[in-house]
Amino acid sequence: MIALVPAGVACSHGGAVTSAPAPSTCADVKSPATPLVIQLSEPPSSTDAECVGKVYDNIVAPAWPDLPNEVHAVDPADRLWQTRSLQYGFTPCAGCPRPGLDPVTVRRDHPDWILKDADGADVHPPGHPDWIMYDISNFDYLAAWADAVVKQLVGSGWAGVFLVDADNRPAWVRAPIDPATNGEMTASDHASYLAAAMAEVRAGLKTQGNLSVVADNVPSTIRYPDQIGSADAVTEGRGFARLTGPAWLSLYGYFEIALDKRVSSWVWDSGSLDHAQRVFGLASYLLISDALFSAYGVDHPGSDARLYDLDPGVPSDPAPVVQNGVYVRTFEHGEVAVNPGALPADVQLASQSQPITMPPGGALIEANGKVTASFP
Repeated sequence: MIALVPAGVACSHGGAVTSAPAPSTCADVKSPATPLVIQLSEPPSSTDAECVGKVYDNIVAPAWPDLPNEVHAVDPADRLWQTRSLQYGFTPCAGCPRPGLDPVTVRRDHPDWILKDADGADVHPPGHPDWIMYDISNFDYLAAWADAVVKQLVGSGWAGVFLVDADNRPAWVRAPIDPATNGEMTASDHASYLAAAMAEVRAGLKTQGNLSVVADNVPSTIRYPDQIGSADAVTEGRGFARLTGPAWLSLYGYFEIALDKRVSSWVWDSGSLDHAQRVFGLASYLLISDALFSAYGVDHPGSDARLYDLDPGVPSDPAPVVQNGVYVRTFEHGEVAVNPGALPADVQLASQSQPITMPPGGALIEANGKVTASFP
């Protein structure tokens, strides 16, 4: 993920979070119509916290205790998501995701919750020999994880958790022994366990603390609908701005499953983008967005900041329709069209009297009668 910077604000990303009035550089900044998301890599200064609170609706961060108060002092409606690990246990560090349970306590009280390989050694991911892998098929472990997170987060200003390890590709040095089969755990079984585990902890967080779950469920090329359906929102860690053809269709297909499952989508377009790429990326995001937890992450909007203030309203169509290879979606106050293909294509929009020829890689957003396109 990326550490984003609010539009038009030079943030320093340093120092402790303390209470302070909004700096003059952020006095006229407001949250755009597009719900934006930022993932912070360092504790923000008071200046940065004020700016972030004004610009972003969703903020992902480690367990920095003062951050919710700083952000909510600017906008009480902002959602903060704490980075968490579900599958692994390790000693917490500053700026790291937090494990749900302390590995020392688990090793002492519930050693059966720790997976072992064929030699009886702890299972760990590459590069982290001191980590342990928990048995996510064990519902006692999952209940304890949810209970601990609820106790830690309820009343602290966090909206829920951002699962950093909802990766559907198993990551281990040696395969664990599956307690259900006494043989090595397969990738398929691990995927099924992860889907069930996500559903279980999500239910626990929601019923006990009204907390939600966002999952970093990479990669989009490996799709388990049950995993996607087990979160309030999913992300694949990238966006559409630079994609066309099969690559665009692949990412769209992943988020189409989320749309079908009524799960929100988080889309990230990192790095420097030109105007055409920004329009294309935003339009593609709008195709699969919803009015619940969907959010869009972009770096440094700069002179294109007003683009993210376009407001076509809530989607009127549950999903896009396809006209001649162009993906079109109707909204309360407008329409969005994206041509991810390699050939031009004609599309008829409800707001236009004549068909529009969309060039390859072209996109447009019509909001309240104004058309913004990535092409002349």
